[in-house]
Amino acid sequence: MRNFALFWTGQLISGTGTWMQMVAMAWLVLDISGSPAVLGIVTTLQFLPLLLFVLPAGVLADRFPKRTIMLAAQALATVQALVLGFLALTGSPQIWQLALLAFILGVSNAFNNPAQQAFVPEMVGLTLVPDAVAMNSVQFNSSRMIGFALGGLAVAQLSAAAVFFMNAASFAAALTALLVLRTGELRLSRSKPARHGALREGLQYVLHTPAVLFVLGALAVVGTFGYNWPVAAPLLARDVLNVASVGFGALMSAFGAGSLVAGIGLVVVGGSNDRRMIVSGAVLALILILLGISQSYPVSLGLMALAGLSGTVFTTTVNTRLQGLTPDRLRGRVMSLFVLLLAGTTPFGSALLGLGAEAFGISSAIIGFGAVTLAGLAVLLVLRTRRDGSAAARNRPS
Repeated sequence: MRNFALFWTGQLISGTGTWMQMVAMAWLVLDISGSPAVLGIVTTLQFLPLLLFVLPAGVLADRFPKRTIMLAAQALATVQALVLGFLALTGSPQIWQLALLAFILGVSNAFNNPAQQAFVPEMVGLTLVPDAVAMNSVQFNSSRMIGFALGGLAVAQLSAAAVFFMNAASFAAALTALLVLRTGELRLSRSKPARHGALREGLQYVLHTPAVLFVLGALAVVGTFGYNWPVAAPLLARDVLNVASVGFGALMSAFGAGSLVAGIGLVVVGGSNDRRMIVSGAVLALILILLGISQSYPVSLGLMALAGLSGTVFTTTVNTRLQGLTPDRLRGRVMSLFVLLLAGTTPFGSALLGLGAEAFGISSAIIGFGAVTLAGLAVLLVLRTRRDGSAAARNRPS
């Protein structure tokens, strides 16, 4: 478990810096443009590479050493943070420059994330995957809680440039951890995908495996309409709650605190099933509706904590289900679909939310997104019930 402990610690430190940068980036874009739509577009460009490149990246993760892919991707993210820092330090950067750098960070994430997800069983073995996924959730949400709080304070007390340089420095921990892993202790997959048709093979597996298809369908709904916090939170802070950058950081720290509680709880409880996935997704949708209604900062803080809790239960359950349902030789490709549907759908969701906020106000837009999330999950349940009923009818003795 030495390898996993090193990896976990490095990701905790670099993740904290990444979330700090997200606060600084969102606030800088709003400060320069003053436009919710522009924030939505810049956020869209950050997640667009996931849509474009994450599936080929999953094939690469099944073919080449995952550690090497992560080292290259995180080195690129380090350079991106340094460039952002220099631009912010030397003067007010242009929106097109921020948009381009957001896209570059998206490229890094597109290649890093499938490799990182598929790397977990290689460090701990398949039997410990549920515990490792839950521990990664604890790490992810601890860094988010700390990073958003520190990011809001650092933007207010120092500058966005300082935050970008802090993020660049934080990547040293992740890169060092990857470099000192004991590769001889990794449980590497012996089978490699064919050179031609590897992506098609992964997609065919998903389409012909109803249990996997149902999980990914739920993830597509929640990823598109329920996970647009980089756009929703700063707009709520500025336009509804009037609490500026520190208040924005506190909102996202509350989200991270709820997520951390969920992660720790899942380490204790363990396991995963479709009922937990659907219930937690539906609870998240209801919380979105209540968050859109709320005009109170303390109430919104509480709702954000509950959103973090329910959202983390949902995503961790999805991750664990997919890891357990997928054979080793396809894991990189299937987990690339996990990344695609969790984060790669954000270009659509962020752009729609930004445009909706511009036209109707952020509160109405969030209420609408919560309602669509709830309706989408209900449709998936109806379709699965009908499919199961048809299958039972076909198998019934005549």
